[in-house]
Amino acid sequence: MGFDPNSVWFITGASSGLGKSIALAAYESGYQIVATARSVDSLSHLPNEPRVLKLSLNVTSPEQIDSSLTAAVAHFGQVNVVVNNAGYGLRGDTEAISDEDARQQIETNFWGPVRITRGALRIFREVNPVGKGGTIAQISSVGGWVGFPGNAFYHASKFALEGFTESVAKEMDPSWNIKFLIAVPGGVRTNFAATSVQAIARHPAYDTPSSPLSQILNYINDPGSQKTWSHPDICARLLVDTVVSQEQRPLPIRLLMGAETIPLIESDIERTLLEMREWKAETERCSPRGGAKLQTLNSGK
Repeated sequence: MGFDPNSVWFITGASSGLGKSIALAAYESGYQIVATARSVDSLSHLPNEPRVLKLSLNVTSPEQIDSSLTAAVAHFGQVNVVVNNAGYGLRGDTEAISDEDARQQIETNFWGPVRITRGALRIFREVNPVGKGGTIAQISSVGGWVGFPGNAFYHASKFALEGFTESVAKEMDPSWNIKFLIAVPGGVRTNFAATSVQAIARHPAYDTPSSPLSQILNYINDPGSQKTWSHPDICARLLVDTVVSQEQRPLPIRLLMGAETIPLIESDIERTLLEMREWKAETERCSPRGGAKLQTLNSGK
């Protein structure tokens, strides 16, 4: 049995960037779309027709999350794929970022997807036909694995989202047929860096040409660097095709997008392995050897 051609895709942050491309790719593949954004007017790239439901959604509002999921079910009778894409970046020297700005970053990038995920789980289990389940795709970032200077709270939000997703995925009863995917794009040629990043004024102690954040900003603003970034339409098509083909090929835990993600994550893994080996004696001094049972319990099998 192939992927249901009548599937309903619920996509947050569908007004621009990768979310816009995902919504268009799913629509062009023939699926029914629930496209959400803070303003419905920003969803004009999608046609006004029965296969498309456009909803206003601020993912920091639990009430709006509940009402949008309810509206999706009322309109289409089910929800089959949820794409948690809405979010933004918070860039600046950590000492210069206020608690209010930091909390808002976590509220949007972490708690928004968490609340939507929990609402979707109930729909997948109790509203969709028994055993049909559903798929949740969390749009993370290479910054959900590797930390860069000047983005501490953005990384905190994405690390949290990935840890949450890995854990909740292992809670699912196999009979529910609920699947999870963490999408991990690197640099993508969207307006994210220009319009979806809140840049905080530099802290004078860090605002030097040689500081790590200054060097990152030089890379981001370099047109030559931007030419190497992924195209959002290609990433969107990869995501849709991966979800659709899951009955022939199981979903990966993480779907990397963009060639630069591989060496960045490989380098981080290799550094961690080196540190583990160098400090193995000290680590094992804390407790007897073991852990095989816990490893089996945590395998998700």
